[in-house]
Amino acid sequence: MKGVLHPLFVHLPIALLFMAFMTMGYWLLRGLATSVFENRIYSLTRFNTAAGVVCVLLSMATGFRDVLAGYWIAFNSPLGKWLYVKVILAALMVVIYSTFLWQSRKKPQYLQEDPKIMTWCLTTQLVGFLLVITVTALGTMLVFYPHVLAQIG
Repeated sequence: MKGVLHPLFVHLPIALLFMAFMTMGYWLLRGLATSVFENRIYSLTRFNTAAGVVCVLLSMATGFRDVLAGYWIAFNSPLGKWLYVKVILAALMVVIYSTFLWQSRKKPQYLQEDPKIMTWCLTTQLVGFLLVITVTALGTMLVFYPHVLAQIG
């Protein structure tokens, strides 16, 4: 069972949010190059983001379960402070991507018709993806390179 949960709750949210970031970038670049901003590409971004947020929440729940069960690192261990950092960053990621979903639903028929909403959507996708990279790197460090984190903090 553990072999199934890891890819489902770790790799799937990363893949979905990466795809959301890439489709948003593709939507923007294609729109700027051709003056045709396709709603179907933008809808795929929204779908991937929503699915990614759900998977991140499930990942956080599974992570808490694993930590409380003592599978990896406990909150009260020497590396526990890094778990708190990871939890805070993951929660911030959920807030950022939820902001994207909230703002993007306000769009007129086409997102590019409202520069303020379009800027919010592009910014939240970029900041959210930077958080995905950070949380992923921190998780990798906790599992494979805890000695490096012990030296840092």
